[in-house]
Amino acid sequence: MAAHTGERTFEVVAWLSERHLVLYVPEIEAATTASAMPDAEDAARSLIVDLTGLDPTAVRCEIRLGRARGGLGGPPMPAV
Repeated sequence: MAAHTGERTFEVVAWLSERHLVLYVPEIEAATTASAMPDAEDAARSLIVDLTGLDPTAVRCEIRLGRARGGLGGPPMPAV
């Protein structure tokens, strides 16, 4: 249960790909990368905030290692 009013928790699926960690947020169907697990939550939160406009202090991430449903390689990375 959220501790603060308006707080949102997003599931984030993470897996290693070449030299980085891929972070996929199924709820918003978007992905980003991080250089290592210590950077994963900040990277995922930044992606979520950029795409949803939510307050960064209200965004929580539940990161689990695995693959996104529906494919061996996960979702395609967004164009940069």
